[in-house]
Amino acid sequence: MMEHSCLSLRTSLPTVKTLSLAMLLLTGNAYASEWSIGAGVLAEQLPYRDYKTQYIPLPIVTYQGEQLFINGQGVGVNILNSESHNLHLAVNYSPLSFKPADSDDPAMKRLDKRRATAMAGVGYQYHARWGSLGGKVATDVLGYSDGVVADVGYQYTFELGKLRLVPGIGMRWQNRSFNNYYFGITEQEAQRSGMQQYRAKSDFSPYLSIASYYAVNNNWQLFLMGYNEQISDTAQDSPMTDRDYSVNVVSGVLYSF
Repeated sequence: MMEHSCLSLRTSLPTVKTLSLAMLLLTGNAYASEWSIGAGVLAEQLPYRDYKTQYIPLPIVTYQGEQLFINGQGVGVNILNSESHNLHLAVNYSPLSFKPADSDDPAMKRLDKRRATAMAGVGYQYHARWGSLGGKVATDVLGYSDGVVADVGYQYTFELGKLRLVPGIGMRWQNRSFNNYYFGITEQEAQRSGMQQYRAKSDFSPYLSIASYYAVNNNWQLFLMGYNEQISDTAQDSPMTDRDYSVNVVSGVLYSF
């Protein structure tokens, strides 16, 4: 835990616990046109105890119109979109989830499932020669966690011929409901699993990201991206976790029309 000119430096930053392909994919690609299609593979290592690394195939479709955009994991509308400013409303898929069967720990297998959800919110970015500064606030609209997440971040684009690199740094805040849904343990779960009951609090998580794009020609483009988050103290204190970070890597290919 991706800007909208089909991958232009235009509108969003990583905002969910795992890599949001919608955010990193759309972070700095000057080579795509209005429509792009492609495919990739996401590898994610979540902080859950004895949790298996997940490998997820990703079909990708992006579109950038004057107002409407599709970013691979969601849709949105630009309220303001200029060379320096972008203000938008968007609904994006949030892939953070927990499947008890994917943990090798017997106690973890007796916990409840945590579901992925959809997050809706507002985002803003300011673009200048020294980089892009932005933030967004989003809430769980499916009601699984009733969580709220806020994010601020900075990105800078390096142009190296056909290669584009976009490193970023930021900080994310998750409210009590979000953290407690994904990292808390209820009394019923504690009795069933033998793990200690735990209630998470609101907290902050710093992150680093890197997106790279290589233009094979005017239509084809390769990408490789990574996202590393230092999970919050309240998540680290949860009996559900055994590491203090979350790492995601995605690679693939895009074809622009």
